[in-house]
Amino acid sequence: MKGTHILALITATLWALILVMGFSGIESVRSQHVPGFPSAGQIRYYVYFPAALFALVIVMWALAARWRQLKAPALALVALALLVLPGYLVFYTGGM
Repeated sequence: MKGTHILALITATLWALILVMGFSGIESVRSQHVPGFPSAGQIRYYVYFPAALFALVIVMWALAARWRQLKAPALALVALALLVLPGYLVFYTGGM
């Protein structure tokens, strides 16, 4: 079970940092009072998506810790959330 905890902790920490950066980025744009920014799409991409994956990782971590039979699916979803991170960061930073 220790491997599950380590993987979930790393994944949750990374998504939490991305979420904090998203909040600060959106607030930075909002403070400049640019018309039309931040758009709904930007808020979804920079705040809602990381928040959803962070919540998914935390819930899967708790379920895996509580019920042993959910360990494999929870571990798979946590690993998938970690594997999504590089692709997400490509577009987060402006593309290739």
